[in-house]
Amino acid sequence: MLKHSRHLLIGLVLAWAGALPVGAQSGAPVSYVGRPIYSEPSSGLQMPPGCVLQPSWRSRLGTSDYEVWIVTCDQVAHTWMLKRSVIEMVNSTQARLRFQVLDEQRWPDEVAGETLSVQCVGRTRQDGGYVIAGAKWRPPVGKTGEVLLASAKTVVRADLSKQKFVSATLAEVECARYPEREAMMLRLQQSPR
Repeated sequence: MLKHSRHLLIGLVLAWAGALPVGAQSGAPVSYVGRPIYSEPSSGLQMPPGCVLQPSWRSRLGTSDYEVWIVTCDQVAHTWMLKRSVIEMVNSTQARLRFQVLDEQRWPDEVAGETLSVQCVGRTRQDGGYVIAGAKWRPPVGKTGEVLLASAKTVVRADLSKQKFVSATLAEVECARYPEREAMMLRLQQSPR
């Protein structure tokens, strides 16, 4: 009996270790590529342990089923390119969703939503999916509190055909943040349902 219990325990430990994101067992940087993230209407996004996503850190890629997220996992900022799919329609306005992480970049020296932002669109087609890192912002303008980009060190964009991030240039993007709106969205997300 003890022998069977030991084998069961070893099997459970190995199954649990295999379910961890790549790198979690060895202490190497964790990769979430290939990992599914589920969203339930009653409980919201089921993020991996230690990962946080604010509402203003998400960007849809036009009318496609693709999104770009900035996620802070264990205090390190990551950008994820994800594909969204509907698992089940709960009613006419709510669905259970699955997001598959297709590509990822780690940004250990950046602050999500501040120096690392998805609040950019392409200058020519107004498409989303751009990520800027090392961002510096101008002071707020007008009644809207709009904050425009002054400079950035790095620009990447989510390429739908390659399903990964590719290099881009600052000349390709227009970026604006609305800190008051971001704060309001965060308050709504944190308020009890």
